[in-house]
Amino acid sequence: MGGLLDKANATKEAVIEDEPAPVVIAKSEAAKAPSDNPGVLVGGSGSGSPDTATKMSLAGWVIILVGAILSLQGGAWGFAVVAVVVVLGVGAIVQAERMRGSINQVKLGASVVVALLIATTPYAAVMLVPTNASMAITDVALNEDTNQITFKIRGTMSSVDVSIEADGVEVFAESASVSNDVKNFKVDISDIFQGNARNYEGQELIDYVIKATGSDGSNEEVLINHDLLVREAMNGGVRFAHVLETTGGGGSGGTSSDTEVKGISIEIAAGVYSDSETNRNGGGHSISSDINYPFMSGDYTVDVKIKKDGDQEWSHSTISVDGDTASWSSPSGGSSGGSMRGWLALSGDAQSSTGVAYLSKDSFYSGEGCYEFEVSITNEVYADGPTQVFSNSWKIDWDGENDEDATYDTC
Repeated sequence: MGGLLDKANATKEAVIEDEPAPVVIAKSEAAKAPSDNPGVLVGGSGSGSPDTATKMSLAGWVIILVGAILSLQGGAWGFAVVAVVVVLGVGAIVQAERMRGSINQVKLGASVVVALLIATTPYAAVMLVPTNASMAITDVALNEDTNQITFKIRGTMSSVDVSIEADGVEVFAESASVSNDVKNFKVDISDIFQGNARNYEGQELIDYVIKATGSDGSNEEVLINHDLLVREAMNGGVRFAHVLETTGGGGSGGTSSDTEVKGISIEIAAGVYSDSETNRNGGGHSISSDINYPFMSGDYTVDVKIKKDGDQEWSHSTISVDGDTASWSSPSGGSSGGSMRGWLALSGDAQSSTGVAYLSKDSFYSGEGCYEFEVSITNEVYADGPTQVFSNSWKIDWDGENDEDATYDTC
């Protein structure tokens, strides 16, 4: 009996020893188990909803984008917006990274740099780019036919206020509507002219400035080219040369030739010259033939007279100058116009066999004496037409036998 019990116990122990030992799963490994089975969801994570860190990061970027738009206001308001954006927006991005547990320094640094650029670039653009960037004054020119300064205002404003100043003093003002982003202006020179913009040395005397202010707050100004507003002839000169005619001589009879003074050809210059320019012996003048003075374009008339002892001996037809072109009525059928860009030859009352226009001796000469060549310039820019008068005088003596050798000394 005892033997049977011993066998039974031995069999039971053998069965127990053959059973597998229970498997114990560590807590950390149990948490990883669901990741091996994509069909199992982790409890408490929701169905694809962003966590708090992601929401904060998105909020930071929204603040930065909205701030960038508002910073376009510029000025103190724009600066305040930029400051708030930097604090709130960038702070939210940094905090979001911290909430994720581990901060990627490279990624965070790049995000902060991009955020700062987005927040500050619009403000910097407003402060660095001139406020008049949306307006331009273009095509400033002189219309000689209408005696006007013309220019265009370009911009997106609905209306514009325009003024012109001469050395800081307003001489013209006008307001106008702007259509199709452009407005043409025409201003009479007589409305703005306060004197030549340059002197005879080319130095700038008066600054004429166009200023414009748009309805959108934009503004612009431009300096009118000084050369366009040298409009008054302030000085000038006269010169002449005698015209000779030779007769007789050269025949088979061996007769001698005879040279006679028939008269004089006259030239004038008018413009902006130095007061030191003067006439010279021989009928000449110190103003160079290749005049290097500033060119002027204006509207004026010129009257030329020859006087002796205060009495008028002769006068030329009134010369009208438009821009740089002179014209007059010629009694001799000769020249009746020319350019004022230098010396201008007058017509006189006769022509030589070679076609040279001249003033005949009998038309003005009344014996030996001092002959004054008077030139009067009447500028027409101002309503009262200020007149400049200058004269050059020479001693003329044609009562001798050798008149062709006359010296014509100044007197």
